[in-house]
Amino acid sequence: MAESRHWTSSDGRTLEGEFVRATRDAVVIRRPDGLTVDIPVRLLADEDILHVTRVVQEREAAEQAEREAGERRKDKEELLEGPISYVLTDGHEDWPADRKRRIVEAMDAAVSFFNQHADFKKHLWANNSPGTPTADANYEGWINWGGSINRRVALHEISHTLGIGTHPRWQGLIKDGKWTGKHAVAQLREFDGDDAVLHADRQHFWPYGLNFDKESNPEADLRFIKMVAAFRKDLGID
Repeated sequence: MAESRHWTSSDGRTLEGEFVRATRDAVVIRRPDGLTVDIPVRLLADEDILHVTRVVQEREAAEQAEREAGERRKDKEELLEGPISYVLTDGHEDWPADRKRRIVEAMDAAVSFFNQHADFKKHLWANNSPGTPTADANYEGWINWGGSINRRVALHEISHTLGIGTHPRWQGLIKDGKWTGKHAVAQLREFDGDDAVLHADRQHFWPYGLNFDKESNPEADLRFIKMVAAFRKDLGID
């Protein structure tokens, strides 16, 4: 509700009421009895003109913020439609509210990021699994959320559903703890130079595997996406 105040004309007369809107030549004031009055701007005291200017600017800023928020919501909804999509597993209605909120926020952020920067097609199931020490995922698209719930973990676990450490050919492309697939090695060396070594074990790769929270930053997250794409080429995944 707008602030009710006393308005003063340039000749000293006063009127109590709340500001409704402004036109080019007048301001509209609603009196306590509900009736509105148009007051020409030229008759308002300087203090009232400053008040109107401030209120109009605040309203315009709020409307602009709402428009931008609406655009962000629309963009987010579109990004969550695919090509990677997800649902919560059955029984999610009974999950603890805080865990459910955190899982949804992490999944929304990670799925949106993947869809914005890549074209991996996958449908995922996000499952609440408090007994899982951190989190885990499989190639079929199932993600168990345990003790670690955040965007970085979601990015990392989604990579497992895309084949990282889970595809049948994964282990065969590792020799002496190093990845031998030409596409991922070439991608890493594009980032870090011709001497860069791409390490891998039965589940993970590094660098740029987002295996720990400290590894995540805007540049590293984008490199992670490109590395996942290169690994999938090595694995023969369309």
